[in-house]
Amino acid sequence: THEYVQSMRSRFLNFSLRKATLFEALGWIHSFPAYPFHAWSCEDTSGSSMVSSPSLRTLSFLMAEAAREEGLPDWVQLVALFHELGETVKKLDPNNTGKMADSIYDWTISTRSRVVGCAIPNCATFSEFRHLNTDSYSTDTGVYEANCGLDNVLLLWSGPEYMYHLLRHNQTALPLEALAMVRYYLLGDWHEHHEYTSITNEYDEDMLPWVSDFDRLRRKTRLECLDCVDLSDEQCAYLWDSHYSRIAA
Repeated sequence: THEYVQSMRSRFLNFSLRKATLFEALGWIHSFPAYPFHAWSCEDTSGSSMVSSPSLRTLSFLMAEAAREEGLPDWVQLVALFHELGETVKKLDPNNTGKMADSIYDWTISTRSRVVGCAIPNCATFSEFRHLNTDSYSTDTGVYEANCGLDNVLLLWSGPEYMYHLLRHNQTALPLEALAMVRYYLLGDWHEHHEYTSITNEYDEDMLPWVSDFDRLRRKTRLECLDCVDLSDEQCAYLWDSHYSRIAA
């Protein structure tokens, strides 16, 4: 709800959690599954052993490598590497993790996003359950001014939303396209189905191709990674030392 998002922004956007290097944070997500809605381990086809699912760290490095192989700019490779790091809040704020477990809702996991404070689009994921939402906005603009731009609206509170605000808080040198990719790749109602036209503006339209292509790369990598072998600490360290540490510097 609109109220919930505002409360989470008040709680987390003071950025009072501990600090970490990018490589350290990537190490933390080694303990998180790349596909949280699948079993962490599953029986192989022979039924004789258990096969581990790849970690979120592996997925992140493989997506960065995919961007590198496509010849995309260094900063796109970097965004591909860190865009899932919002899940590290579970390491930085264990008290919140307990509350998430109690409520069976983990906001750090990347799932479909939407704008809160206005009517839910008809094509939204699980739109058939919109009647359960206590927000009662019936218009396309809701609490917002017409064509105010996505920069000026509230999205569902999520790991990528936290990462977006963290980057802005730290005055990142990444281009504006990178910030848009981090915040909006989960907003498929906008970049896939062209919803929210009453709210978006010309700047958003300029960002849309970047966001859409980043989501294409993400989907492609996730599909290819389904059966991949988890990268070892040594393999991740090699990729970091040989290429990504230079980009992140």
